[in-house]
Amino acid sequence: MGAAGYSGYSGYSGYSGYSGYSGYSGYSGGGSLGAHAGGPSSSLMNAALVSTRDGIGGYWNTQVTDPIPDLGKPDDKDIFYLRLPLRARMLDHALASSAQVRALTDNGSTSGAGVSFVPQWDGSNDIQPASLVDIHRQTLDVQQMRGQLELVRSYADLRIDRVAEIQVQQDDILSFYGAISLLDEQRRLRSLELLGAVVRFLIFVEMQVKHLCRFARPVDLDTRVQPMIQTPDHSSFPSGHATEAFAVATVMHRLMTGEGPRAGVKSGAQVFRLATRIAVNRTIAGVHFPMDSAAGGVLGCAMGEHIFALAMGQDNRTKLNFDTLADYSEDFSLDWLEQSLGDPAQDYATPSTPDESTIIGNFWKQARVEWP
Repeated sequence: MGAAGYSGYSGYSGYSGYSGYSGYSGYSGGGSLGAHAGGPSSSLMNAALVSTRDGIGGYWNTQVTDPIPDLGKPDDKDIFYLRLPLRARMLDHALASSAQVRALTDNGSTSGAGVSFVPQWDGSNDIQPASLVDIHRQTLDVQQMRGQLELVRSYADLRIDRVAEIQVQQDDILSFYGAISLLDEQRRLRSLELLGAVVRFLIFVEMQVKHLCRFARPVDLDTRVQPMIQTPDHSSFPSGHATEAFAVATVMHRLMTGEGPRAGVKSGAQVFRLATRIAVNRTIAGVHFPMDSAAGGVLGCAMGEHIFALAMGQDNRTKLNFDTLADYSEDFSLDWLEQSLGDPAQDYATPSTPDESTIIGNFWKQARVEWP
């Protein structure tokens, strides 16, 4: 289960969610599609507007103003004239259509999931999606899984210390990033919207990866795990919370510093330290193994960097490919992720300007200027 919560899928799913700007991961709240200028829509408000129009409107001669207002060209990439809920949908479509999850096969059997960049179609039939990251199903033996379960048991000693974090992070991780560097609807509205779209996009990706990498939860291995929160009904591997947390960290670190995830992880940047803690909290809670966080960390960094490259108009994804994650039987840490991601020189250099001809590029430009 990802930071979206998936608990009733409230907040992240239905475009009516957005419960009061909670994490900017849902949609409506004060900016719902039916809201009026000064308050929400209601039968009373609508009736009042009808009687007001009848009282002051007079005879309506249906004259058309001249000139007719120009609302912009249909191919404009500027979506800022739209209300927040519709901007969110436009961002979601742009991100979701940029990647595809495919099954990895071995001798005809599904062996995991690969995520590929989907380039814009140019009229030819020979465009091949570039691989971004591959996540293989885990085939650990009993002894290796005993080691993973022993880590879950050891981490359980921290449950009382982390109960508040674990509870809140079921539905909201963005507030924790906002505590590192202010995220709000005044100073950094575009950044907040973009990061909310990042979380929703990663749910789209991670759930398909989970579907192809199905693995049991800790409670399936030992009844004494007794998780402190409800165990989700989908695959333990990879961790959705880890995936979303590291994707948000990657995009936020890019906005703040221009550095890529490999450099940020190597330097121990605060956003990546936070992502690690969020991931580990899921093991403490008893719903994930450390190997789930390892896969989520790699997948999240890869997809965060994909979003950056998409904003920069970089169609050549050769350097973006992250190493395949094979069987994993260790504990998860930022040091492990640094070794797994490799040389920071493999990160994209920051281009001078985003590609403003795309919705993502134009949105990134607006978000980037919010950071000194």
